[in-house]
Amino acid sequence: MASRCFVAFLLFAVSNIGTAQLAPIQVRFEPRCDLVTGYFSYSGTDAVSYAWTFSDGGISTLASPVRTFPFGTEFTVTLDRMDANGELVTFSTTYLTQDQLESSHVEFPNVFSPNGDGVNDQFTALNDELLGPCAELRIYNRYGQLLFESPGGDLRWDGTSFAGEQASSGIYFYAFTWGTAILNSTVTLVR
Repeated sequence: MASRCFVAFLLFAVSNIGTAQLAPIQVRFEPRCDLVTGYFSYSGTDAVSYAWTFSDGGISTLASPVRTFPFGTEFTVTLDRMDANGELVTFSTTYLTQDQLESSHVEFPNVFSPNGDGVNDQFTALNDELLGPCAELRIYNRYGQLLFESPGGDLRWDGTSFAGEQASSGIYFYAFTWGTAILNSTVTLVR
């Protein structure tokens, strides 16, 4: 089994504001090409109604609203929840979105073997379903010659050059670009 390197980044820096208790607002973020989508929910079980307010002017009465924000922005989420006794409690949390590459968990293998056995035959981001449409992958040989380029969409290198020639076993350099962020590293091709 080939080993994999992991390139992981913290999705968001989070801080609570305006509340004496930890805000039970849960959120899952998914980065997209130009925006980040947040899936919000209340972690308590006592709410019978919800009133969500977002600092971009958005409001929702859904139990689990979805909002989209630009990268590199700070936004506040406020939840007014009412319980069965009619008690209204307000929770508020501020989030700061990072840049695109820091907003994702990017994972690349460090070895691949394009030998047609169906295992590790392509070098690609292991989670490219979110990254592919807005990312580019470039592969260079040890002389700095560009062997492969995939602008957006298909981030898979099968070990061949632009001319269709098979690259030999060895270490190759790659540049993964997403927006203005660039990740440079190496991959070993084994035949």
